Amino acid sequence: MITDPETRPTRGIQLSEQVARQLTHAIHTGEMRPGERLPTEAALGERYGISRSVVREAISMLRNAGLVTSRRGSGSFVAEVPTVALRLAIPDPSLQSIIRLLELRRALEVEAARLAAQRRTPSQLRRIRNAMADIDEAVEVGSDGVDQDMAFHRAIAEASNNTHFTAIIDFYNRFLHHAVTVTRTNESLRETFMAQVIEEHQAIVDAIAQGDEEAAAQAAARHLEHAEWRLRQAPTDLLERIEDTGTDTPA
Repeated sequence: MITDPETRPTRGIQLSEQVARQLTHAIHTGEMRPGERLPTEAALGERYGISRSVVREAISMLRNAGLVTSRRGSGSFVAEVPTVALRLAIPDPSLQSIIRLLELRRALEVEAARLAAQRRTPSQLRRIRNAMADIDEAVEVGSDGVDQDMAFHRAIAEASNNTHFTAIIDFYNRFLHHAVTVTRTNESLRETFMAQVIEEHQAIVDAIAQGDEEAAAQAAARHLEHAEWRLRQAPTDLLERIEDTGTDTPA
């Protein structure tokens, strides 16, 4: 049963979306349990002070998100295995925002590397090595290597053999293209930085190949920590340079 009748939608954000968010919260927190029947359209309309058409639209959003199912003649019910929808605001293009994304990556990718060292298959190790080689090849032909760099880290997540890691990385990769473009552009300005990146990638791959979980985690953490350090050494006009050259195109 929904226990928050006092929370009524406000004008601004689409009313149906506000109601959908409140119902989603009730489902995710267990306030509404799998298999439980949703209140009728009339009851929800009265509860939130909205029309039945808005209620129908909100429930349609939940249905499309896999959170509820509809049974003809019986109403709408919480799905037996409801999905969890991730939401992330589009990051602003500032260096501070990019550093925050690096912090998020550390939280996920360090553990993914640890698990990859423990669980990777021979074919997955080959894919990681091939992905690293693809970065070098892209740079040699004058590309920024951004897509190849992202593919390298995804290959490691895939080798963790935990689909939750790849699902989350696939989700936030939509927001990473600009961030990786900035870090790689900054690193390309100094040969020492580029050499460090190559060495750090190699250390991750070597640890995974050797099955050394702790070394893999440490190598991944070191790589992302150094990426942040290198970013803090960036010239003040780095973002303007990228914008002027038009290198940050959508992935």
